[in-house]
Amino acid sequence: MNDKIKVAIVGGSGYTGIELIKILDNHKNAEIKYITSRTYAEKKIAEVFPLTLSLKNNSELTFIDEIKKGDLNSVDAIFLCLPPGKSMQYVSEIVEIFKGKIIDLGADFRIKDENEYEKWYENEHILKEYIPEFVYGLSEINREIIKKAKYIANPGCYPTAALLALAPILKIKELKIESINIDSKSGVSGAGKKLKDEYLFLNIFDNFYAYSAINHRHIPEMEQEINKISSKKIKICFTPHILPLDRGIFSTIYVNLKKDLNITDLEDKIYQYFYNDYKSEIFVKFLGENIPSLKNVVGTNTAHIGFIFDKRTNVIKIFSAIDNILKGASGQAVQNMNIMFGFNEDEGLRLNSIYN
Repeated sequence: MNDKIKVAIVGGSGYTGIELIKILDNHKNAEIKYITSRTYAEKKIAEVFPLTLSLKNNSELTFIDEIKKGDLNSVDAIFLCLPPGKSMQYVSEIVEIFKGKIIDLGADFRIKDENEYEKWYENEHILKEYIPEFVYGLSEINREIIKKAKYIANPGCYPTAALLALAPILKIKELKIESINIDSKSGVSGAGKKLKDEYLFLNIFDNFYAYSAINHRHIPEMEQEINKISSKKIKICFTPHILPLDRGIFSTIYVNLKKDLNITDLEDKIYQYFYNDYKSEIFVKFLGENIPSLKNVVGTNTAHIGFIFDKRTNVIKIFSAIDNILKGASGQAVQNMNIMFGFNEDEGLRLNSIYN
């Protein structure tokens, strides 16, 4: 496809929306047609967010309140950057008339069991019949299905970090897993753009703490995909923390094995599964027994993954690091768009393209 596709961003003034603008500004196959924000309607993006002044092609772009239904015909793909409950509402209003592709960065279509969604999000799902139509957009795991998809449910940031780290070993049938504990630390942007006391500078600076330590909303999403990959029912224990940083997620995952399993017998196989799964991937770097670092992934669409065997306790410790706004959100969304439209998968996402 030689012509540029036309894209729209709905809810474009949050962290993920602004990141999408920066990525798509450097995308040779895509052109931003519309970007909405009810808060900043009729204002230029560069006026509201001075960081976008360096945009090559979109510095004069203006937020609009909403896209007129008649204008949807001129759009090939829509990115939804909306809070829980709002994406399904928007989709319900356009699905009968919009013929293009939808990539939802929100949570409304990630969980395939509507009852589970309603339980964890305490919100009725008004578009149940479309949940199966949204492919779970974990790019490296679901690439072949994404190629044929019309609608994508972009994964959450914590699930992306955890699932990429776990996916290779979940396929090993001989691995008898007792339990999985996921301990994640995120920059404050991982908690969203909320005006809450705990996310204000004075409370974040020089501080560190856990939040949503019980029943975090990403748990059913992670368990759903873990069970799908492993063909087993596995419950996880997940605890997120806030770091005094703006972005990045570092996760330490403890895969507790059954005591009668000799981990030594599986060492080579585990290493091989990681190596084989990620040796050809552009955006996942397997480090073997080296531990990743946030500094090496922030500002990129790349996940770094390493692991070690704790033979004394029969635990596999897996470490993953990603940029939560890029690989954990907007970067992966564009990666999915590239796969859907047959573009080079790294178009717009090369390091020197994202941050000039």
